[in-house]
Order: sequence, then C-alpha cells, then structure tokens
Amino acid sequence: MTDLRAVAGPNRSPPRGTVPVRAFFCDTYGTLCDFYGPLTRAFARMAQMNSIRCDAGALALAWRTAYVRAMARQTREALAFRPLADIQRENLVTLLAERFPIAIDADAIETLVSTWNRLEPWPDVPAGLRALKQIAIIAPLSNGNFVDMVSLARYADLPWDIILGSSIARAYKPHPQVYLQGAAALDLAPQEVCMVAAHQNDLHHAASHGMQTAFVIRPLEFGGATRPRAPQAGVAYAEAAEIHPEFAWTYVATDLLDLARQYRADAQTYCP
Repeated sequence: MTDLRAVAGPNRSPPRGTVPVRAFFCDTYGTLCDFYGPLTRAFARMAQMNSIRCDAGALALAWRTAYVRAMARQTREALAFRPLADIQRENLVTLLAERFPIAIDADAIETLVSTWNRLEPWPDVPAGLRALKQIAIIAPLSNGNFVDMVSLARYADLPWDIILGSSIARAYKPHPQVYLQGAAALDLAPQEVCMVAAHQNDLHHAASHGMQTAFVIRPLEFGGATRPRAPQAGVAYAEAAEIHPEFAWTYVATDLLDLARQYRADAQTYCP
C-alpha cells in the first residue's frame, strides 16, 4: 500500500510551557469520534437487509482509507474544493461496486454517507471538551464541512465555540491554509494554538506552521489494530491506530481529560 502521508516542513512549535494556549483545534474523525464501530454497524445492517454476508469491518476500513487518500489527492493535485459528502459518496460507490456482491440503491447510499454525521464520541470526549473549554477556545479543525461538523456536534454532544477547518479554508488537510486560516480566523498566532489529533501526520503539519501539538492516543480507532513501536520497512499501517509517539509532541495524552490536566499543571508556571 502506498504511503498516504504528505511531507511536512520542520517543527516550529514553541517549547512546552513558554506560550499560553488560546485555542485547542481538534481533529474529529477518529480523534474525537469512533468511525469504525458506526460504519461497521451500518454496513452490517445493509447486508442483513439484503440477506447477504459481507466483512463489514473491512468495508469500514476501506472506506476510511479511501477518504484519507482523497484528502491527500485534493492537496497534492490542487483540486477544486468540493463538498466532503460528495467525495465520500463517490468513494463509497466505487467501493461497493468492487467489493459488495449486489447493487445498492441511492437511498441506501445516502444512509451510509450520513453515518459520518452520526459517529459516536469516545467516552472522554464530551467532558474532555468542556474541560478544555474552561481553558481556551475549542474548535474542530476537520476535513468535515460546516454542515458535517454541525450535524456531528449536535449528535455527539461536542460543545464547540466555533467551527473551523475545511469550509473556512476551502481546502482539505494537510493543505497549509486549513491550519493557518483557522488561527487567523481567531486573530491568533499559530503558536497560540494547540492542534489535538490521534494522527501524527496531522500534528507534523500543524507543528510545521508553528502550532503546539497534542497527540491523543486512540488504540481502538481501527477496531483494535495498532502500529508497532518499530514499524517494518516497506509496510504501511494506514488501518492501524497510532499508539507510540514518533516525535516530541508538546503533549502526549491518554484522552482529553488527561490533556486538560497536563495543560493546567503547565499553566501554573506562566508569568502574568
């Protein structure tokens, strides 16, 4: 499998504890919400309704990988901005044509696409976001569009102060403008923002623009498969959770509540 990562520049994050965080920007799919469980159940329901068998978990992973590839292609080929739902729908139609034994009607396709707006938050997330919100502004910095993030926030109890990300920048991560325009929208320097993600490629790009970083470990993101501490050469791990920090991120946290505790401890050292 081809490496899905885009090349980020050098790390420009300020040293930990030297710049107060004024905003936490959060990746959503996988970092805050479980996509594997809801997508797997959606594929399983569709198979049951059609009285056929399928590997629902494998379909969920394949659809998510197609999404990541599409986002990388958007930036790499400088493609015109399109609604994420359209991209997800195209990926799904292709996937089902290749790997599902029967044709699926348009209504069933739309039901599956809408599953991305009904993902389940990880157990710590609602309380963890509220803990971070007591510290600073909280916002999604997601490839989800405004409509996606509003729907997901209402479903999963995500108490955002503002929605940033792809719709602001008219581009998809890892395009630099997603990170830079998010900070600019709040009149903040990148160094005053902490990017929160379970995906270290996202953090590499954020750090290259000067943002602080928080690696939140989600071992169940892909249903239990995890990347080893020492990856094998030539092996891609696109469908395995990242559980080992590959860089000295500003914060490494077990969940959002842990991140809030760590930041509060650091904040005691700031001078007024």
